[in-house]
Parts: sequence; C-alpha cells; structure tokens
Amino acid sequence: MPRKPLHDQPMSAAERKQAQYQRDKRATIEAIGAEADAPDRALLALMRGAGKSAHHDHAAQRAWAAFGRRHGWIV
Repeated sequence: MPRKPLHDQPMSAAERKQAQYQRDKRATIEAIGAEADAPDRALLALMRGAGKSAHHDHAAQRAWAAFGRRHGWIV
C-alpha cells in the first residue's frame, strides 16, 4: 500500500520560508564544535552571533578560523 502524501497541496511561501529558517537554525546549532564540516552559511551565522556572550564569542572565533582555512586566507 503506497504511503499517503505528507501534504495534499503545495507548501505556501510562508511555510517554505519557515522550513528553511528551521533548517538553517538546526545547521547553526550543529556547527558548534564541528566547524570544519559545517556549511558556510552556518559558519556565517555563528560569526553574526559574536558579542552576545562569551560563549558566542568563542564559537565565532572558531567559525572565523574554520572559514578562513576553508577559503585559503588563514593557513
């Protein structure tokens, strides 16, 4: 028996935007401590969080270093 579709109609623009926001937020959280494997978008989000607290500052420093190594301007 085939599985019933998750949605009977296509997602609205607001639903797609919300789903993308949730995926980005999850990727950012998962990037903490795993900066070498994180996508650029998640690293940039970590860097945007600098200045909020000492924890955010440390995560932003690690993200900056990983981003720089990935793009070749930090050796």
